[in-house]
Amino acid sequence: MYASSVDFRAREEDLGGLREVRFSLEVGDERVPGLLVYPPDPAAPLPLVLVEHPATSSKDDYFVRDMALRWAGHGWACGGIDAPFHGERETYDPLRLFREPEAFPGLREQFARELKATVDALAARYLVDLGRLGYVGYSMGSMLGLTAVADDGRYRAAAFCLVGEGGLAGPASGPGSAAGRLGTVAVRVVGKLNDELIPRAATQALYDALPGEKDLLWLPGGHFEIGPDVIVAAEQWLRRHL
Repeated sequence: MYASSVDFRAREEDLGGLREVRFSLEVGDERVPGLLVYPPDPAAPLPLVLVEHPATSSKDDYFVRDMALRWAGHGWACGGIDAPFHGERETYDPLRLFREPEAFPGLREQFARELKATVDALAARYLVDLGRLGYVGYSMGSMLGLTAVADDGRYRAAAFCLVGEGGLAGPASGPGSAAGRLGTVAVRVVGKLNDELIPRAATQALYDALPGEKDLLWLPGGHFEIGPDVIVAAEQWLRRHL
């Protein structure tokens, strides 16, 4: 571990072969809660994978914590943070994100700052390789993650699942678009063939706007069926690129 001036608070637990870190850090006026799971005493710096949950979920749900435990078994440091208004945030109101569409640009920028601060804080304290930085988002986690990954500039690979242009994700092209700034990131987009919330054309438009290495995978089912097929699709992409 390494010293840092960031107000970073953490407690660690031995899980028997893995270590789990429960942390929080201040970013602007927010205290951002998060978790990290990693194999202790690595011989070399570990890939770092950040996972962001869907709306009304949290870092402690299957989408983040269970995947962090699984993927840490591959030799990755893996975790995520509670999105604004979710989980252990001081202000808890998950559906607020979708009640205030005029706030969408500011929320994307806020999350981008918080995720970057999280990466910086973890890299200052744990043996991680920022040349092998990955991101996985599910639904809302992808909507917010597009801007966060594009703004940061250090990610090697990302899997954006159940997402399309518009709404919280922002436009696919033109002013305010993050997709066109992802040219250095290998991106997999995962869509559902019977998605009730994200039109297939919106997912296709987002994919078409991506300038770099990319892949589009359609899976059966609806938007709320985030099961092993989606998880494995994201995992396979990251294992290929990290």
